[in-house]
Amino acid sequence: MYLPVSLLICLSVAQLSTGQQAVEEVIVARRVPLLGGWAPINPEARDLQSAAHFAVTEFNANSKNEKMFKLVSVIVAKLKVTNVIHYKFSAVLGKTKCLKSAQRDLESCNLQQRQLKCWFEVTFDPRNDQHEILTQKCRRLPDKDSNI
Repeated sequence: MYLPVSLLICLSVAQLSTGQQAVEEVIVARRVPLLGGWAPINPEARDLQSAAHFAVTEFNANSKNEKMFKLVSVIVAKLKVTNVIHYKFSAVLGKTKCLKSAQRDLESCNLQQRQLKCWFEVTFDPRNDQHEILTQKCRRLPDKDSNI
């Protein structure tokens, strides 16, 4: 019984006498987003792309235009996590040749020249897997051929 305890004490003394120095840890300051604050997000992130496609679907449903628009690209985006996930993003939408009444797959529709630059704020509630658009502002971009 005393043998294991005395062996442990001897090993501890031997380790302390070897003079091992404490490991020095380098602390690096990093800029991290505030909890509940806005932080940049990659425009190609899958969850952001899902929110963007939802925004385009709602845009098409509420638009008075006869033809559908589809997502060309997300330019810049921010993310904020609270009780829901907030996305703010700027996107380019392209007008397609497909009529809303045709109910075709949007990805198979060819684009026309007209494009819109839109700013959306969309929330996603992971508890019920639901998106909601809070704000939507769009303006027409100049046609590419008009600059000639």
